[in-house]
Amino acid sequence: MDCAEKPAAPDARPPGDGPLLVLDGVSPELTVLLGRPGAAPLARRCPAAGHAGEALAPLLADVLAAAGLAPAALAGVASVRGPGSFTGIRVVLATALGLSLGAGVPMAGLDFLPLLAASAARAATGASLAITHARAGQVYVQSFLADGDLAPMGPPEALFLDAALARAADGAAVGPLWLVGNGAVRHREAFLRVVPLATVLGPEACTPDPETALAAARAATYGFDPVSPLYLRPSDAEENLATLAAGRGLSPETAEALLARAVSRE
Repeated sequence: MDCAEKPAAPDARPPGDGPLLVLDGVSPELTVLLGRPGAAPLARRCPAAGHAGEALAPLLADVLAAAGLAPAALAGVASVRGPGSFTGIRVVLATALGLSLGAGVPMAGLDFLPLLAASAARAATGASLAITHARAGQVYVQSFLADGDLAPMGPPEALFLDAALARAADGAAVGPLWLVGNGAVRHREAFLRVVPLATVLGPEACTPDPETALAAARAATYGFDPVSPLYLRPSDAEENLATLAAGRGLSPETAEALLARAVSRE
């Protein structure tokens, strides 16, 4: 197949029983997971702050080589689409799209906060609050009921810390409260001042466990349309556009036009 030719898009479908790849540029470490029926998951991770674009392809090649698989043998590639690092999300989604176009591999998107909550639900009962660092004085937050099936109590949001603390206090009214994610770890003392009986899971819980991520990938629906990123706040470039424009000798109007053009091409 010509790698520039997009496969004919079938109806969205589950991935079947073949090997699945999960790409995660949102967790604290860039992560590539490979799951195959009857085999233990293969995982490759590395710190990738600032160089996810350089690190992902070698990790991907390494895990496929370890499994003895060509990209075309994959049943699907699931990408964590956010919320989180803008660069990590874009690198992961672009890589998945390249695999899809080049090897005819269907794609699916996974949301990060439910993956964290589902991993925590192995120990949690009552309410679970997934909280991750969002920069700009904010955190990404989503609440879940962790009794039996994991059920979201609302949509994911970007909140300033005071609002996130209030959300935690509301969650404590439901029952035992578990806080998970690097936002909870970073602001542990602040959350425990508001909900002193809450359990704050440590840094080891800031990345979804492989079994949970692969189970979510197995349950996802796949197709050949590009996966849309999940952004909950403007990027740093958008928030600081006037300052960035001035530093490059551009007028605000020109900078806005250039940004709009770049976004329209994604």
